[in-house]
Amino acid sequence: MNRSCYYLLAALAIALQLLDQAALAEQRTRDSSFFARYPRRFLDVLLGKFRPCLNCVCGKSNRGGTARFLGGEYTDTHEFPWLANIHVRNNLLVSGILINDRYVLTAASQLLGATPPEIKVALGEYDRCHIDVSSVNMSVDAVILHPEFSYEARAHDLALIRLSRSTQFERRVQPVCLPEPGATYLGQVGTLTGWTEKSSSIRSENGTDGVDSRSCRPRKLGLPILGRRECLKSGVKPSNYHEESGCVGVVGYNSILCQNDAGTSVLHRSYNGYYDLVGMLSDINNCNDTVGTAVFTRIGPHMNWIYHKTRDACYCLKPLEVPEIKSLMFAY
Repeated sequence: MNRSCYYLLAALAIALQLLDQAALAEQRTRDSSFFARYPRRFLDVLLGKFRPCLNCVCGKSNRGGTARFLGGEYTDTHEFPWLANIHVRNNLLVSGILINDRYVLTAASQLLGATPPEIKVALGEYDRCHIDVSSVNMSVDAVILHPEFSYEARAHDLALIRLSRSTQFERRVQPVCLPEPGATYLGQVGTLTGWTEKSSSIRSENGTDGVDSRSCRPRKLGLPILGRRECLKSGVKPSNYHEESGCVGVVGYNSILCQNDAGTSVLHRSYNGYYDLVGMLSDINNCNDTVGTAVFTRIGPHMNWIYHKTRDACYCLKPLEVPEIKSLMFAY
Protein backbone atom coordinates (compact mmCIF):
# COMPACT_ATOMS: atom_id res chain seq x y z
CA MET A 1 0.00 0.00 0.00
CA ASN A 2 1.50 3.34 -1.02
CA ARG A 3 1.86 6.41 1.15
CA SER A 4 -1.17 8.19 -0.37
CA CYS A 5 -3.42 5.31 0.71
CA TYR A 6 -2.14 5.63 4.28
CA TYR A 7 -2.92 9.35 4.23
CA LEU A 8 -6.40 8.64 2.86
CA LEU A 9 -7.15 6.02 5.53
CA ALA A 10 -5.80 8.31 8.27
CA ALA A 11 -7.98 11.16 7.05
CA LEU A 12 -11.02 8.85 6.93
CA ALA A 13 -10.32 7.64 10.49
CA ILE A 14 -10.05 11.21 11.75
CA ALA A 15 -13.30 12.15 9.97
CA LEU A 16 -15.16 9.20 11.51
CA GLN A 17 -13.82 10.08 14.94
CA LEU A 18 -14.98 13.68 14.55
CA LEU A 19 -18.44 12.47 13.48
CA ASP A 20 -18.61 10.18 16.52
CA GLN A 21 -17.60 13.05 18.80
CA ALA A 22 -20.18 15.35 17.19
CA ALA A 23 -22.90 12.72 17.61
CA LEU A 24 -21.88 12.16 21.23
CA ALA A 25 -21.90 15.91 21.90
CA GLU A 26 -25.35 16.21 20.33
CA GLN A 27 -26.65 13.33 22.45
CA ARG A 28 -25.18 14.90 25.61
CA THR A 29 -26.83 18.22 24.74
CA ARG A 30 -30.14 16.45 24.21
CA ASP A 31 -29.79 14.54 27.47
CA SER A 32 -28.79 17.63 29.46
CA SER A 33 -31.74 19.50 27.94
CA PHE A 34 -34.04 16.69 29.05
CA PHE A 35 -32.66 16.54 32.59
CA ALA A 36 -32.71 20.33 32.86
CA ARG A 37 -36.38 20.31 31.95
CA TYR A 38 -37.58 17.12 33.67
CA PRO A 39 -34.98 16.37 36.39
CA ARG A 40 -37.28 15.70 39.31
CA ARG A 41 -40.03 13.94 37.39
CA PHE A 42 -37.60 11.52 35.74
CA LEU A 43 -35.88 10.77 39.06
CA ASP A 44 -39.23 10.40 40.84
CA VAL A 45 -40.23 7.68 38.37
CA LEU A 46 -36.89 5.87 38.63
CA LEU A 47 -36.97 6.03 42.43
CA GLY A 48 -40.53 4.73 42.54
CA LYS A 49 -42.03 7.85 44.08
CA PHE A 50 -45.05 7.40 41.85
CA ARG A 51 -46.13 4.90 39.22
CA PRO A 52 -46.90 6.11 35.68
CA CYS A 53 -49.93 4.82 33.80
CA LEU A 54 -49.65 3.34 30.31
CA ASN A 55 -50.77 5.08 27.13
CA CYS A 56 -52.31 8.24 28.56
CA VAL A 57 -51.36 11.89 29.06
CA CYS A 58 -52.41 14.34 31.75
CA GLY A 59 -53.67 17.91 31.51
CA LYS A 60 -54.98 17.71 27.95
CA SER A 61 -58.19 19.71 27.55
CA ASN A 62 -60.78 19.10 24.88
CA ARG A 63 -60.52 22.61 23.54
CA GLY A 64 -57.74 24.99 22.56
CA GLY A 65 -57.40 28.56 23.77
CA THR A 66 -57.40 30.08 27.24
CA ALA A 67 -59.94 31.46 29.67
CA ARG A 68 -61.02 35.06 29.40
CA PHE A 69 -59.22 37.40 31.77
CA LEU A 70 -62.23 38.73 33.66
CA GLY A 71 -65.92 37.91 33.75
CA GLY A 72 -65.52 34.22 33.01
CA GLU A 73 -67.52 32.01 30.70
CA TYR A 74 -69.09 28.60 30.59
CA THR A 75 -66.74 25.80 29.64
CA ASP A 76 -67.35 23.78 26.52
CA THR A 77 -68.83 20.33 27.05
CA HIS A 78 -66.18 18.23 28.83
CA GLU A 79 -63.57 20.88 28.08
CA PHE A 80 -61.77 20.02 31.32
CA PRO A 81 -62.14 16.23 31.60
CA TRP A 82 -60.61 16.09 35.09
CA LEU A 83 -63.53 17.95 36.75
CA ALA A 84 -65.29 15.86 39.38
CA ASN A 85 -68.70 16.59 40.89
CA ILE A 86 -68.73 15.47 44.53
CA HIS A 87 -72.06 14.74 46.25
CA VAL A 88 -71.86 14.96 50.06
CA ARG A 89 -74.81 13.60 52.05
CA ASN A 90 -77.00 14.03 48.95
CA ASN A 91 -77.40 17.78 49.50
CA LEU A 92 -73.97 19.44 49.20
CA LEU A 93 -72.29 19.62 45.81
CA VAL A 94 -68.55 20.28 45.78
CA SER A 95 -66.09 20.61 42.91
CA GLY A 96 -63.07 18.33 42.81
CA ILE A 97 -60.37 17.32 40.37
CA LEU A 98 -59.12 13.92 39.17
CA ILE A 99 -55.33 13.61 39.64
CA ASN A 100 -54.75 9.93 38.78
CA ASP A 101 -56.69 6.73 38.13
CA ARG A 102 -57.93 6.36 41.71
CA TYR A 103 -58.01 9.71 43.58
CA VAL A 104 -59.90 12.99 43.46
CA LEU A 105 -58.53 16.09 45.20
CA THR A 106 -60.76 18.75 46.80
CA ALA A 107 -61.01 21.11 49.78
CA ALA A 108 -60.92 19.40 53.20
CA SER A 109 -63.21 22.07 54.68
CA GLN A 110 -66.10 20.67 52.60
CA LEU A 111 -65.75 17.07 53.83
CA LEU A 112 -65.48 17.48 57.60
CA GLY A 113 -67.46 14.77 59.37
CA ALA A 114 -68.43 13.05 56.12
CA THR A 115 -67.90 9.29 55.88
CA PRO A 116 -67.12 7.40 52.64
CA PRO A 117 -70.68 5.97 52.29
CA GLU A 118 -72.02 9.55 52.42
CA ILE A 119 -69.94 10.68 49.43
CA LYS A 120 -70.45 9.93 45.73
CA VAL A 121 -68.25 11.20 42.89
CA ALA A 122 -69.41 11.81 39.32
CA LEU A 123 -66.77 11.88 36.58
CA GLY A 124 -67.41 12.98 33.01
CA GLU A 125 -70.39 15.04 34.12
CA TYR A 126 -71.15 18.44 32.60
CA ASP A 127 -74.67 19.71 33.33
CA ARG A 128 -75.30 18.53 36.85
CA CYS A 129 -78.91 19.77 36.86
CA HIS A 130 -79.92 17.06 34.40
CA ILE A 131 -79.34 13.32 34.53
CA ASP A 132 -76.39 12.29 32.38
CA VAL A 133 -76.42 8.55 31.75
CA SER A 134 -72.97 8.77 30.15
CA SER A 135 -71.26 10.07 33.30
CA VAL A 136 -69.38 7.70 35.60
CA ASN A 137 -70.72 7.56 39.15
CA MET A 138 -68.27 6.23 41.71
CA SER A 139 -68.60 5.24 45.34
CA VAL A 140 -65.81 6.09 47.78
CA ASP A 141 -63.47 3.87 49.77
CA ALA A 142 -61.72 6.48 51.92
CA VAL A 143 -61.52 10.20 52.71
CA ILE A 144 -58.03 11.43 53.63
CA LEU A 145 -57.77 14.92 55.13
CA HIS A 146 -54.35 16.52 55.24
CA PRO A 147 -52.92 15.80 58.72
CA GLU A 148 -52.13 19.50 59.31
CA PHE A 149 -55.50 20.79 58.12
CA SER A 150 -56.84 23.50 60.42
CA TYR A 151 -60.52 24.33 60.09
CA GLU A 152 -60.18 27.60 61.99
CA ALA A 153 -57.31 28.94 59.87
CA ARG A 154 -58.08 26.89 56.72
CA ALA A 155 -54.42 25.90 56.56
CA HIS A 156 -53.58 22.88 54.36
CA ASP A 157 -57.17 22.79 53.13
CA LEU A 158 -56.81 19.65 51.02
CA ALA A 159 -58.45 16.23 51.02
CA LEU A 160 -57.97 13.13 48.92
CA ILE A 161 -60.96 10.97 47.99
CA ARG A 162 -60.10 7.37 47.15
CA LEU A 163 -62.51 5.96 44.59
CA SER A 164 -63.84 2.43 44.96
CA ARG A 165 -62.27 1.32 41.68
CA SER A 166 -59.74 2.47 39.12
CA THR A 167 -60.89 4.96 36.51
CA GLN A 168 -61.03 4.02 32.84
CA PHE A 169 -59.68 7.02 30.96
CA GLU A 170 -61.45 8.26 27.83
CA ARG A 171 -62.15 11.61 26.19
CA ARG A 172 -64.52 12.84 28.92
CA VAL A 173 -62.49 11.47 31.84
CA GLN A 174 -58.80 12.36 32.03
CA PRO A 175 -56.58 13.48 34.94
CA VAL A 176 -54.92 16.87 35.34
CA CYS A 177 -51.12 17.20 35.68
CA LEU A 178 -49.61 17.88 39.08
CA PRO A 179 -47.39 20.98 39.25
CA GLU A 180 -43.79 20.95 38.11
CA PRO A 181 -41.47 20.57 41.13
CA GLY A 182 -40.31 23.97 42.39
CA ALA A 183 -42.61 25.97 40.09
CA THR A 184 -44.43 28.91 41.73
CA TYR A 185 -46.38 30.14 38.66
CA LEU A 186 -46.21 33.69 40.09
CA GLY A 187 -47.20 36.35 37.59
CA GLN A 188 -48.87 33.79 35.33
CA VAL A 189 -52.56 33.78 34.48
CA GLY A 190 -54.36 31.04 36.39
CA THR A 191 -57.42 29.33 34.95
CA LEU A 192 -60.10 28.63 37.57
CA THR A 193 -62.63 25.91 36.77
CA GLY A 194 -65.49 24.35 38.67
CA TRP A 195 -69.15 24.50 39.60
CA THR A 196 -70.69 26.88 42.12
CA GLU A 197 -73.26 26.10 44.76
CA LYS A 198 -76.90 26.06 43.74
CA SER A 199 -79.08 28.98 44.76
CA SER A 200 -82.83 29.27 44.43
CA SER A 201 -85.20 32.10 43.53
CA ILE A 202 -82.85 33.48 40.90
CA ARG A 203 -83.81 34.08 37.31
CA SER A 204 -82.32 31.46 35.07
CA GLU A 205 -80.74 31.78 31.62
CA ASN A 206 -84.07 31.56 29.83
CA GLY A 207 -85.52 34.35 31.99
CA THR A 208 -87.68 32.17 34.23
CA ASP A 209 -87.54 31.96 37.99
CA GLY A 210 -86.10 28.85 39.58
CA VAL A 211 -82.79 27.15 40.08
CA ASP A 212 -79.79 29.28 39.17
CA SER A 213 -78.67 27.69 35.90
CA ARG A 214 -75.15 29.09 36.31
CA SER A 215 -74.57 26.40 38.93
CA CYS A 216 -75.57 23.64 36.54
CA ARG A 217 -72.61 23.94 34.18
CA PRO A 218 -69.00 24.57 35.14
CA ARG A 219 -67.41 27.94 34.47
CA LYS A 220 -63.87 29.06 33.80
CA LEU A 221 -62.16 32.29 34.68
CA GLY A 222 -58.68 33.70 34.13
CA LEU A 223 -56.97 35.67 36.94
CA PRO A 224 -53.35 36.53 37.77
CA ILE A 225 -51.52 34.34 40.31
CA LEU A 226 -50.03 36.65 42.95
CA GLY A 227 -47.26 36.41 45.54
CA ARG A 228 -47.47 36.79 49.31
CA ARG A 229 -46.77 40.54 49.39
CA GLU A 230 -49.41 41.30 46.76
CA CYS A 231 -51.94 39.00 48.46
CA LEU A 232 -51.59 40.70 51.86
CA LYS A 233 -51.52 44.14 50.25
CA SER A 234 -54.78 43.35 48.46
CA GLY A 235 -56.64 42.92 51.74
CA VAL A 236 -56.23 39.22 52.53
CA LYS A 237 -56.16 38.70 56.30
CA PRO A 238 -52.75 37.48 57.55
CA SER A 239 -54.55 34.86 59.66
CA ASN A 240 -55.99 33.36 56.45
CA TYR A 241 -52.71 33.35 54.53
CA HIS A 242 -50.15 30.65 55.28
CA GLU A 243 -46.81 29.45 54.00
CA GLU A 244 -48.52 27.05 51.62
CA SER A 245 -51.10 29.61 50.44
CA GLY A 246 -51.43 31.59 47.24
CA CYS A 247 -53.99 33.99 45.87
CA VAL A 248 -55.54 35.06 42.57
CA GLY A 249 -57.16 38.32 41.61
CA VAL A 250 -56.49 41.93 40.72
CA VAL A 251 -55.04 44.15 43.46
CA GLY A 252 -57.36 47.03 44.29
CA TYR A 253 -60.52 45.31 43.08
CA ASN A 254 -63.18 43.19 44.77
CA SER A 255 -62.90 39.42 44.64
CA ILE A 256 -65.34 37.72 42.29
CA LEU A 257 -64.78 34.33 43.92
CA CYS A 258 -67.14 33.38 46.72
CA GLN A 259 -67.25 31.11 49.75
CA ASN A 260 -69.23 28.48 47.86
CA ASP A 261 -66.48 28.23 45.24
CA ALA A 262 -64.48 25.99 47.61
CA GLY A 263 -62.96 23.07 45.74
CA THR A 264 -62.55 25.07 42.54
CA SER A 265 -59.17 24.35 40.99
CA VAL A 266 -56.52 26.88 39.99
CA LEU A 267 -54.75 25.70 36.84
CA HIS A 268 -51.91 26.90 34.67
CA ARG A 269 -51.83 26.26 30.95
CA SER A 270 -48.31 25.66 29.70
CA TYR A 271 -46.97 26.90 26.37
CA ASN A 272 -47.64 23.47 24.83
CA GLY A 273 -51.27 23.49 25.97
CA TYR A 274 -51.18 21.12 28.96
CA TYR A 275 -52.69 22.11 32.31
CA ASP A 276 -50.94 21.89 35.69
CA LEU A 277 -52.85 21.94 38.96
CA VAL A 278 -51.56 24.95 40.91
CA GLY A 279 -54.00 25.12 43.81
CA MET A 280 -57.43 24.55 45.31
CA LEU A 281 -59.74 27.32 46.56
CA SER A 282 -60.79 27.28 50.21
CA ASP A 283 -64.12 28.53 51.58
CA ILE A 284 -62.79 31.72 53.22
CA ASN A 285 -63.27 33.92 50.16
CA ASN A 286 -66.02 36.52 50.06
CA CYS A 287 -67.41 38.16 46.93
CA ASN A 288 -68.87 41.16 48.73
CA ASP A 289 -68.01 44.84 48.44
CA THR A 290 -64.72 44.37 50.29
CA VAL A 291 -61.55 44.83 48.26
CA GLY A 292 -59.48 41.65 48.19
CA THR A 293 -58.19 38.64 46.28
CA ALA A 294 -59.09 34.96 46.60
CA VAL A 295 -56.91 32.61 48.67
CA PHE A 296 -56.10 29.06 47.59
CA THR A 297 -53.99 26.19 48.94
CA ARG A 298 -50.93 25.53 46.76
CA ILE A 299 -50.42 21.96 45.61
CA GLY A 300 -46.63 22.14 45.23
CA PRO A 301 -45.78 22.09 48.97
CA HIS A 302 -48.06 19.05 49.41
CA MET A 303 -46.65 16.83 46.66
CA ASN A 304 -44.85 14.44 49.02
CA TRP A 305 -48.05 13.91 51.01
CA ILE A 306 -50.07 13.33 47.83
CA TYR A 307 -47.58 10.84 46.39
CA HIS A 308 -47.31 9.02 49.72
CA LYS A 309 -51.07 8.63 50.11
CA THR A 310 -51.67 7.62 46.48
CA ARG A 311 -49.03 4.93 46.09
CA ASP A 312 -51.69 2.46 44.91
CA ALA A 313 -52.61 4.72 41.96
CA CYS A 314 -50.93 5.45 38.64
CA TYR A 315 -50.29 8.88 37.13
CA CYS A 316 -50.55 9.98 33.52
CA LEU A 317 -47.61 12.10 32.34
CA LYS A 318 -47.04 14.88 29.87
CA PRO A 319 -45.61 13.79 26.52
CA LEU A 320 -41.85 14.26 26.47
CA GLU A 321 -39.68 15.56 23.68
CA VAL A 322 -37.16 12.68 23.79
CA PRO A 323 -38.68 9.57 22.11
CA GLU A 324 -36.34 7.10 23.87
CA ILE A 325 -37.20 8.47 27.31
CA LYS A 326 -40.88 8.73 26.39
CA SER A 327 -41.08 5.03 25.61
CA LEU A 328 -39.26 4.27 28.85
CA MET A 329 -41.64 6.41 30.88
CA PHE A 330 -44.81 4.84 29.48
CA ALA A 331 -43.42 1.31 29.65
CA TYR A 332 -42.36 1.59 33.28
